[in-house]
Amino acid sequence: MAATTINAAYRDESVPDPANVLADVECSPDTKQLIDAFQVFSQASNSLEAAFRQLQARTRHLSEELAAKNRQLKKSLREREIVRNHLRRILESLPCGVVVQDADDGRITLCNPVAQQILGFTAAGGGKRRGAACGPGPQGRVMAEYFAALQAADCPGAEVEIPLVTSGALRTLAASVTPLTDAGGRRLGTLHILRDITEMKSLQEQNQRGERLAAMGEMAVELAHEIRNPLGSIELFASLLEKELSPGSDLGRWAENIRIGSRSLNNIVSNMLHFANPLSPAFQEVHLHDLADEVLRFTEPILRQREVRVERALEGSRPLVSGDRELLKQMLLNLVLNSLQAMPAQGSLRLATCDVTTLPGGASCPGLELRVEDTGLGIPAENLDRIFDPFFTTNKNGTGLGLSVVHQIIEQHSGFIRVESRVNAGTVFIIVLPSAPAAQACREIAS
Repeated sequence: MAATTINAAYRDESVPDPANVLADVECSPDTKQLIDAFQVFSQASNSLEAAFRQLQARTRHLSEELAAKNRQLKKSLREREIVRNHLRRILESLPCGVVVQDADDGRITLCNPVAQQILGFTAAGGGKRRGAACGPGPQGRVMAEYFAALQAADCPGAEVEIPLVTSGALRTLAASVTPLTDAGGRRLGTLHILRDITEMKSLQEQNQRGERLAAMGEMAVELAHEIRNPLGSIELFASLLEKELSPGSDLGRWAENIRIGSRSLNNIVSNMLHFANPLSPAFQEVHLHDLADEVLRFTEPILRQREVRVERALEGSRPLVSGDRELLKQMLLNLVLNSLQAMPAQGSLRLATCDVTTLPGGASCPGLELRVEDTGLGIPAENLDRIFDPFFTTNKNGTGLGLSVVHQIIEQHSGFIRVESRVNAGTVFIIVLPSAPAAQACREIAS
């Protein structure tokens, strides 16, 4: 009867708590103990349920925190990777070499591509452990030589220049060494910054050589001016003596040799002056045939003395060119004297002109071609590209300025020059100058 009453109470959903119902029902002691046990179980179950709900809430909170931490960690890792790649690209793009040496065992722990190129070897990927810095093999030998040169310089904390043979060539390196430490001051390694300054040193030497040449040029100009005056006087007095003396006498020949020598010296001095301080052409109409005749008359004593036969074939119908008379005269005189130097005696010199309608560069422009031919020793093929270089000469008594001045003058007149030569057969210099009416237009096109 009691059990029926209890079941009925449980089935009645309007009763909120079965324990209250059982408390009002008269029951046996065993049933009472069962009811008490059920009440304890209900309380424990409620406590477990509350604890489970708290655990669920705590788990959700921890899951949310963990998810947030994971998102933050992934973001941090991405940022770290971005920074790492950025720093790696900067390291690889640096114009100087970077080498990091470990403090404990002396191994190379980092070597960027520029350092690899400077030192002449290829290392593994950046940041990985390398072999011993001075171990066997080509890389080890290079590093051993580098460290030995660095130690010999003995300038800690300052950039030093050291010679080093890499890839079979002697290079000059500028190296600076800096210790690497952590936040606590513990030594981690050594940072080496390397720069290849071989080309810069070469440019510095060239600049210094150019400055010395410029100073010598200024001195040469001053000396040339001082020498020209007494040379003019010597030539004048030698000419006067030559007129007063018998043409076939020894004194007459001596006076002629003095005059010829003074003219040759005067031409050398003029070349030095023009090379050191080139003049701007004063353009006017110049009759090139008359100028050629004047140069032949000027050099006639030398031609006669060396028994050189002269052939004059000035057949161009447009002999008028636009240029500076004195500069063109110097140009032609240098070519004639160069031919005479190539013919010790009894040679043949030919001056010829002809008309042209197209310049060597391809421009349609009327002009005059002048050829200076000799039957001298000729020019070796390996020297043809250098004959117009300043101070290049195969004549032990020459200055190497005559043909350089010729090339300079031809360029100033918008002209062209080329040379053809065969050893022991002769040389021909071919010059093309624009005719006077078209010269100004050709100069404008060239500029």
